[in-house]
Amino acid sequence: MKKGQDTKVKLGVAYIFTIIMVVAAIVPFIYVVLTALKTQDQIYDPNQIIPTRITLENFRHVLFESNFVRYFLNSIFITIVTTAICMVLSIMAAYALTRYKIFAAEKIKMAFLMTRMFPGILLCIPFYIIMKSLNLIDSYVGLIMMYCSFTLPFAIWNICAFFAIIPWEIEEAAMIDGCSRVKSFFSIIIHIAKPGLFVTALFCFMSSWDEYMYASIFINTTLKKTIQVGMQDFIGQYSVNWGLLMSAVVISLIPILIFFALVQKNLVEGLSAGAVKG
Repeated sequence: MKKGQDTKVKLGVAYIFTIIMVVAAIVPFIYVVLTALKTQDQIYDPNQIIPTRITLENFRHVLFESNFVRYFLNSIFITIVTTAICMVLSIMAAYALTRYKIFAAEKIKMAFLMTRMFPGILLCIPFYIIMKSLNLIDSYVGLIMMYCSFTLPFAIWNICAFFAIIPWEIEEAAMIDGCSRVKSFFSIIIHIAKPGLFVTALFCFMSSWDEYMYASIFINTTLKKTIQVGMQDFIGQYSVNWGLLMSAVVISLIPILIFFALVQKNLVEGLSAGAVKG
């Protein structure tokens, strides 16, 4: 009886903690959306936390009377290219490190991971010198290269973990049945590791989409700004247009939400992979 009561208490505490965490995560998002739907007067009215009159004027201004759409498309292009490059290179590197006998493979993987130890701000000056010598300042190519430099190492390390748990015997059996190594890789390894690949792709996508520091330093032309830097247009020297800024934030979340919706099933499988051995 006592054991059953202890279980119920622990379960109740877990539910309460989960509810608190969900509320803490959702309330700020709800507040941002409500602010985006308010007029300027309602935003500064403490009695209008929930607006009595909803307006889409802020969204109209952001989409049609500013450069925000251009910033959005810039970020989409940079993010997709960065994610594609990182996924292709990390899959090839991870397969080689887990399937071939490479000298000091484990140390190589650890070296990849150690590159994540360096703070981004510490690398700004070296990056600037390198990009300036290559004439890549204020260019998408330079920005994509920098994004790949800090996204690719973790992507390789993460995919290695998923490839390592796939038994070699599965590939061997496929090759005995007539599959080439390339065919067995695409038809078996990629299929089995698909959840892990989606998790890694999400990491690459979010790392590139949310990045601000390098984009603000290395991009100088207004129309080449990314979405995170472009939001500064709604922040003046002495005031902030909260309605426009919150509308821009809501729009900037759309790609992430779409990505989550499309890969939700594989994402859950990828995050839980390895938790149960079987």
